[in-house]
Amino acid sequence: MTATPSDGEFPILKDLRREGITDYIVLPVPFSDGTNKAESFATTRTNGFSDSEIASFVAMIPAFSFNLEIQALRRTARTLLDTYVGRQSGGRVLEGQIKRGMGETIRAAIWLCDLRGFTSLSESLPRDELIEMLNQYFGPMCDAVDANDGEVLKFIGDAMLAIFPVIENLAVACGHALSAALTAQQVLDGENQLRLAAGVPPIKYGIALHIGDVLYGNIGSETRLDFTVIGPAVNLTARIESLCRDLGRSVLLSADFVRTSGIAAGPLGEFALKGVGEKQRVFAPQPGKQL
Repeated sequence: MTATPSDGEFPILKDLRREGITDYIVLPVPFSDGTNKAESFATTRTNGFSDSEIASFVAMIPAFSFNLEIQALRRTARTLLDTYVGRQSGGRVLEGQIKRGMGETIRAAIWLCDLRGFTSLSESLPRDELIEMLNQYFGPMCDAVDANDGEVLKFIGDAMLAIFPVIENLAVACGHALSAALTAQQVLDGENQLRLAAGVPPIKYGIALHIGDVLYGNIGSETRLDFTVIGPAVNLTARIESLCRDLGRSVLLSADFVRTSGIAAGPLGEFALKGVGEKQRVFAPQPGKQL
C-alpha cells in the first residue's frame, strides 16, 4: 500500500504492503435478503487503479451479486441436504430427483442399529442427560458409517438406518459395513467405561448387518417425501437386530452377509423371525479372523 500506515487500520493492510500491493479496494455486494457480502480488488501497479477501472468494478456489482448469491444458496442447500438427508441422497435431491416414487433398485450392505431400553431410560433420565446419551450413542455410529463410505439415511426414534452401496464389489461393501460396526463398538466400549465410572447407565445397543437389493428413492405424500431405502432386505435387517438383546450380542450378521463377504463369523443358530417365511441363520463376527 502506498498510503502511510495509520493507527487503527485493518491488520490486512500491513500484509498487503509487505506483498507489494499499491492499491486495495473493497466494495459491498448486496444480497436479496438485505445482507451485504464483499468483493475486493488489489494491484501492484505503481499508480494503483484508475478512476475508470474503479467505475467498472462498481458497474459489475449487480451481475456479480446475482451470480454469487446463486452459488451461496446452492452451497447452503447442499450443506443442509448433506446434513439432514445424507451426501448421496442429498446430491440426488439437488439434481431434481424429487418426484414421488422416483428411485432405483440398488444392491447394498444394510445397517440398522437400535438403542436398548430406551423407553425406560426416557422415563428415568432428565431431559438433558437423555439427549446427551443419544448424542454419545449416535455420534460414534454416524462417524463410523461415514468413515467407511456408508451413508446414514435416517434416524427412527432411537434407531438408525444406513447403507453401504456396492461400488466395487459385494465383499468390499460388506467389509466397509463390518469395519464401521466394529469401530463403533470399540468407541462405545470406551464411552461406557467412562459412563460406568461416573455412575450413569451404560449405552446398550444392537447392530445388524445384511446385504441385498433395496429400492432407493422417494416415498411419501405429495407434500412430504422421504429419500430412503425400502424392501424385504431392510425388513430382514430389522428383524435380525431385534435378536441382539435375546442373544446378548451387540453385532449380528445375516447368513447372506457372511457368505457374500467371506468374513469369519460364528454361527448362533437358526431363528424364526416375524414376517419372514423361513428360519434365518444368524452369525456373530469374529474380529481378527478370516475365512
